[in-house]
Parts: sequence; C-alpha cells; structure tokens
Amino acid sequence: MSEHKPKQVIPVGGHLVALPEGVSVTDWSLERLNYQNPRIRAYLGSIRLLDSVLESNYAILHCSPERLLDIWRKVRQVSQIIGTRIAPLLAAPSCVPVLEEARQNAQVAVEMLARYVLRELDRFPEDVKPDQLMEVRKLLCVSIGQIHSFLQDTFGELMAKDPRSLHDADYFLSKRFPKDIEEAEWLHSTLLRLRSYLEKLDLVRPQHLTAIADQVTREETLPTRAAWRGTKFFLEILLNGLTPKLKEILPLRGVRFYEMELLDRYAMEIPTRCRILLDLHEIGSATVEALKGAGGPSRQEREQNVKDLLSCHAVLGRRLVHLIQDVERLLQDLVAFVPLWLEAVEKRRALLLKRSTDEKGGDGPDRDPSADDDLESLLG
Repeated sequence: MSEHKPKQVIPVGGHLVALPEGVSVTDWSLERLNYQNPRIRAYLGSIRLLDSVLESNYAILHCSPERLLDIWRKVRQVSQIIGTRIAPLLAAPSCVPVLEEARQNAQVAVEMLARYVLRELDRFPEDVKPDQLMEVRKLLCVSIGQIHSFLQDTFGELMAKDPRSLHDADYFLSKRFPKDIEEAEWLHSTLLRLRSYLEKLDLVRPQHLTAIADQVTREETLPTRAAWRGTKFFLEILLNGLTPKLKEILPLRGVRFYEMELLDRYAMEIPTRCRILLDLHEIGSATVEALKGAGGPSRQEREQNVKDLLSCHAVLGRRLVHLIQDVERLLQDLVAFVPLWLEAVEKRRALLLKRSTDEKGGDGPDRDPSADDDLESLLG
C-alpha cells in the first residue's frame, strides 16, 4: 500500500489550516499571490463601487438626470473592471479542488454576463444623449441587478471555497455584505408574509368569485345586493389589503426589474378590475331597480319592460362574469408567481450569511392589521 503524505498546513489568523491532499504550500502561495488575492481585491473594488449607485429599480426610473448619469458612469466602470480584471483572473485554474469548482462556476457566469449584459452596456457611449436617457434607465434596471447578482453570488462562492475562509472570514467580507444580508432578509420575510396572505385569499376565492360567476352564468341575472355582499367584501380586501402589500414591495432594492414589471402589473390591474366590478354591480343594481318600477299600465308596456329587464340582466351579467374571471386569473397567476419569486430570492441570498426568519420577529415594513383581520374574518 502506498503511503499517504501528510497534508501541508498554512497559518491563517493565528490558526494552522490544512490544505487539501496533494496541494503544497508552494502551489497555494503562488495561486494566492497571483490569482486569488487579486480576484478578491477586484471583486471588493467592484462591489464597493456598485454599492454607491445600487438603487432600487423604482428609484432608477424616477431619479434626476444628474443622478442617472452618475449611476451610469459608475456602472460602466464596474463593467470595465469585470471585463478587464475579473474575467482574466477567473481564467486561471486553481490547485484547490473545491476552489476550482467555484472558479469554473464563476467563469461560466462571467461569460454569460459579458454576453447578455456587458455587451448591451457597451452599445451606449459614456456621454449619453438626452433622448437616450429613458432607454438607459431601463437598461440600468436590468443590468445593475444582474451585475450585483454576479458579483455577490460568485464572490460568495469563491470566498466560501478559499482554504482561509473558515478562520479568516473578516478578510473577505466587504462593508456591503451586512446591508445585503439585511435587505435580503427584509425582502424574503416580506414575500413569506405575502405568500401566506395569498394562500388564505386563495382558500376563499372559489366561494366569493368562482361560485358567484357560475351562478350569474347559470341564472343570467345580476346578483342581488344580499347575494353580492360576500363578493363585495372579498373585492374590498383585494383593494385595501392585497394592493398595499404589493405596492410596499415595489420600492425595495432587492426587487429585480422583471419582477418589478410583473408586480407592478398585478398592483395596477387587480385593483382596477375590482373597482370596475364594484361600480358595475352598484350601477347595474340601481338600473335593474329602476326598470322594475318603470312598467306602464298596458300589457305591451309591461312585456317590453320585462324584455328590457331580462336584457339588462343578461348584458350586465356577462360583463360581470368576464371581469370576475379576469380578477380570478390575475389572482391565480400571482399565487403561482410569488413562490417562484421567493425561490429566486432564496437562491440569490443562498451564499449570504443567513438568519432564521422566525427569529427576526417583526422585522420588515409596517403592516395594516385591519386588512389582515378582514381576511381572517372571511376565513371564519
């Protein structure tokens, strides 16, 4: 049997850390000096530079032109650092197997970033013309999030797989990280609450939307005010409970541009359709009541009145059903989207220092307890 050579050790922060089998102190020293430490410095420089302009997508879309151009210049600087310093440093193989795996992952990520993000940034000059500002705003909304994700995720993995990481974590952590942790947890806990709220809404949705739509389709009549009362209460919860919860998430910095677009659509379309539904039923009910008392003394007038009443019920009923189905579809889409979004957020924060959401208690944006109480009353 061949003898196993003892693992070589390196001093790290007052400790002796064993290198992987087959990795010599000389091999690691050369890699550390020529590649790993320069990688870390380049990453930290990029993270700190991006930190000064890392705004929410909402803020980017609404900031002043002066602030926008400042963001643009610094994002271009970060892009150049990634292309000219980080990417070449990631091309050098590592002698440490787990670090080599992290390096390969980072190399694939930087190639994708260069192909789909950095190339788009290079299409614009450093001095942007006034008529290009809106296009630049949209481009920054997409690119800043993706650049930040690349830097945070790949640096986190390279940091975790470095032989020194267990005993010298402070060496790797930038000032950016504690704030990233706080914001990731804030967004994550907010989405957890939203998912729970949506699950409760989805439990009572069939009773207050599906059932009333089926009833109107079957009977071809507008629901009475009494029959409509539960649906009206449910729609008001969507207006006064769900909509504020969606809008409070929009300005959070951890929200990616495509996530903001989807959320903004739900935050606009759901309440709009709810208001139309409430107004339609109110106006329709008043119209039906007026028609009931409008019949003349003659048989012909009474028959015409009945026809008008049936026609009114049919037209208003079809429109009501169509709008209810729209609200149901939007709500079901949102119920399906939030868990996927939550999973994406969990992946983005996977390499950050984690804290249990249960231990955090009441962290996150303030909530309106009355809106939650309304939903609980529906659940009974």
